[in-house]
Amino acid sequence: MTIDLSQFHQVFFEESHEGLDAMESGLLTFDVEQPDDETINAIFRAAHSIKGGSGTFGFAQIADFTHILETLLDLVRAGEFVLQSEHVDLLLRAVDCVRRMISQLEAGEACDTETADALKAEFQQAMSGEGAVPASGPTGDSLVAETAGGISDSGWQIYFKPEVDVLRTGNEPLRMFRELGELGQLKVAALTDDLPEFRSLDPTSCYLAWELTLWGDASREEIEEVFEWVADESDITITPLSLSANKKESKSGVADSAELDLESSLIQEDRSATDINALPQP
Repeated sequence: MTIDLSQFHQVFFEESHEGLDAMESGLLTFDVEQPDDETINAIFRAAHSIKGGSGTFGFAQIADFTHILETLLDLVRAGEFVLQSEHVDLLLRAVDCVRRMISQLEAGEACDTETADALKAEFQQAMSGEGAVPASGPTGDSLVAETAGGISDSGWQIYFKPEVDVLRTGNEPLRMFRELGELGQLKVAALTDDLPEFRSLDPTSCYLAWELTLWGDASREEIEEVFEWVADESDITITPLSLSANKKESKSGVADSAELDLESSLIQEDRSATDINALPQP
C-alpha cells in the first residue's frame, strides 16, 4: 500500500514557515562579534528540518537550495567558518528566497529558482573566501574516537544502512555522523559488502552501511533524532554497548567451546589411529 504524501504537504508548509521565522529571528539578533553557539544550532536545525522535509516530499529545488545553507551553517558549528555581517545578510536573503519558493509551492505554482541559483553562487564564493578557517587539526579523522584512554562501556552500538537514494534526497550520512559526534566520542567503520564494481558505480547512489560506536551519556531519543529524516527508509539498529559487549563475549565463548571440542575430537581420532596401528597385524 502506497501512502499519498500530498496529504501532509500543508503541515510541511506550515512548519517550514515557522522554521524560517525562527531562522530570521536568530539571524536578526546574531552578534558577529560575540557569536552564540545556541543561536547557530537553532538556525541550523531549522534549515536541516526544511531540507529533510522538502527531500521527503519531493521538493527537490528547495532541498537543493537549503542544502547549501546547511553546509555553511555546519561549517560555522564546526569552527571552520567565521560569520561576518555580510554572511548574515546573505543568510537572511536566503531565508526570504526559501519563504518565497515555499509560498509558490503552497499556491500550486512552480518554484522560481533564478534567485536561488544566484544566491548559491554567492554561498560558494563565501565558503571559499575570507570566512573559511584553515584546518588546524584533524578533519575527517576527528569522527573516529580513539578507544584507548579508559573509555567505558557507557554508550551505543549503531548499525546504519540507508536506502540507496539517500543522497538524492539531500541527506548526507557524514553530516549525521558529525551530529552524533557532538553527543559523545564516535568511532565510524564503513561496510562495503554491497559496493559494486567501479564501472557499475552511480555517484549519486549510496552503497555503504556503517557500524558506529558512540561512547557517552547520549539517550536513545537523541540518537533517533539524528536519523529522523531517514529512519523510515533505512535499516537502523541501536544497541546499548553493554548488551553488545555481552553478545561478543557470548559468541567468543561459543567459539572457544567449539575449538576445544574440535581439539578434543582430533585427539580422540589420533588416539584411535594409534590404537589401531598398535593392534597385531594378521
